[in-house]
Amino acid sequence: MGKKSEKYSISKIDIFLGDLKGFKYPQYTIQINDISLNDYLNLHTKSSDFDLLLPPIAMFNNEDQQKAIHLIDFRNVTMPLLICSDDMDFFCTIVSAYVVEHDDIVLWKYFGYGLEISTSIHVPALAFDKIGYAAFINKFKTFALENYGASSIGRPS
Repeated sequence: MGKKSEKYSISKIDIFLGDLKGFKYPQYTIQINDISLNDYLNLHTKSSDFDLLLPPIAMFNNEDQQKAIHLIDFRNVTMPLLICSDDMDFFCTIVSAYVVEHDDIVLWKYFGYGLEISTSIHVPALAFDKIGYAAFINKFKTFALENYGASSIGRPS
């Protein structure tokens, strides 16, 4: 269990298959308060740098997919949120958040590039209630297992 959080506005979080700017076909999209995570990052950085990035689902590299599924369950860890849509692996662009658990919330405390956040992305932290965050994690893992093949990833017992 974590510590008691400071005052944060609670954000809604979801993941679904839907239309995403720049793609011809539906893509998995992380949604924060009714906008895509991509648009959230673009809005706060006044850029379009995040337009063609996707959540790490249906990755081309089996080890990378296993790592993405494994990391999403942990707190006090850097979690990959978006990756390059061309390569769909951890060898190209990765946008990550440092995830912290408090008694009452899960917090994406800070954002950056790479699995170790080698370069910061200056955007506000995001806080989620634990029930909503757990639902997001379950959907993420379900999509990842459906799209990469549950037999190659191993389900928790």
